[in-house]
Amino acid sequence: MPELLDSNLVTVRTQRVSPTKTIGVGGTAVYGGYVDNKETNPKLSGEARWRTFSDLLANVSIVASSVRYYLNLLGKASWSVVPPKDSGKAGEDLAELIDNILFNSNTPWAQIVRRAGTYRTHGYSAQEWTAMRREDGVIGLLDVEPRAQWTIERWDIDATGTVHGVVQRSPQTSEEIYLPRTRLVYVVDDSLTDSPEGLGILRHVFPTAERLQKLEALEVGGFETDLEGIPVAKAPYSVMRSQGLKDTEIAQRVATVEEFIQNRTKQSGRKALGLVLDSLPYTGLDDAATPTAQSQWSMDLLSSNASGTTLTALVTSIQRMNREIARNFGTESLLLGENGGGSLAMAKDKTGVFSLMVDSSLADIRWALKRDLIDSLFILNGWDPELKPDLRPEKLQHREVSEVTSALDDMARAGAVLDREDPAINAVRELLGLPEQIEVVMDPEDAALVGNAPSDGPEEEPEDADDTPEAE
Repeated sequence: MPELLDSNLVTVRTQRVSPTKTIGVGGTAVYGGYVDNKETNPKLSGEARWRTFSDLLANVSIVASSVRYYLNLLGKASWSVVPPKDSGKAGEDLAELIDNILFNSNTPWAQIVRRAGTYRTHGYSAQEWTAMRREDGVIGLLDVEPRAQWTIERWDIDATGTVHGVVQRSPQTSEEIYLPRTRLVYVVDDSLTDSPEGLGILRHVFPTAERLQKLEALEVGGFETDLEGIPVAKAPYSVMRSQGLKDTEIAQRVATVEEFIQNRTKQSGRKALGLVLDSLPYTGLDDAATPTAQSQWSMDLLSSNASGTTLTALVTSIQRMNREIARNFGTESLLLGENGGGSLAMAKDKTGVFSLMVDSSLADIRWALKRDLIDSLFILNGWDPELKPDLRPEKLQHREVSEVTSALDDMARAGAVLDREDPAINAVRELLGLPEQIEVVMDPEDAALVGNAPSDGPEEEPEDADDTPEAE
């Protein structure tokens, strides 16, 4: 059988390569620190991309509501620092210390998480952390501050695509600032590309959002035209000229009509949507030159028909664009009921799917925060890596009180009866917005009196009836 590869490839194939050596390279070209993203749309190339994304967030309502919904859910999750198993009191004390460090920086933890979550929408997020020495001598965390995507100009990456730092352009002084990777909390959405800038959802929704903005502009113009109409005035210009009037005299006579048209167009906010036409009608070609019913230079179809199909089709297209954008974000539940459709089961299903997406983002953020913050704290303080705790966010699962209590009731009927001190009781009270159950510690003697605890000794036998003198 003939060899399918040329001799050079056969030679390379037979060479042994160390498993600890990286061989391949990244698929994104970087020239002088500038990433070649192969983008053909000028609105999405270079710095213009971030201006385009900012415009979408500010001016397209479905984009703004979807992003805020997503980020607010990220910020809602509660986090905990869990010591490693079998770490003893040393691990528990260190976990408690790290908990105090992370959740007491100048920037609230929920805000740090929300900023990190923009990697899903923009493609990546970068924040710079700053350490400080605490009063107890421990090196803690002073702050974690955002470094906006539009200020990151160049990337320091090697041939394999590993990021070693970024070059930021100061918006105030235009100075270049090098930020090493070791000082950054960096999260990237590299599912569809290995570019250090990632590929976010805003890039996916831009074409649809751009069409949506154009359709909404047409809708506004159509409604304005339909409600107010386009004013059309007619004046006998030809007759006045046939009478030998000069242009200045004609202008004086029609000034009132033209001023009315101009003022009306200014009040409506539209540009040049008014006409002044000559009122002289067309005449027939017979010997009598009979006038016709049509005015010279007449115009028709100056307004649309709202009851027709044009505006209806336009509204349908706008709704379809909104659904398409929401589908990209996973926030279709926000649109349920807009046409009187949808059901509670459908809303729960779509909300549950969106919660899974948020949980996925929390998992990415958790990994980045452990790597970039907790690992850095261990290095700075020289702590034992064996005591490194885990950072865990809660699962974002929407629970109704009735569902929880019904499940607990079913468990109790099956034999799994709750103890009075079971944590599930306080969990249900929290869902109801009630304070936690206070544990009352009773004195053993008091507990014995109310029957909640056995007495120390055997019950005393009642005095024998024979010892009591009988009443005569």
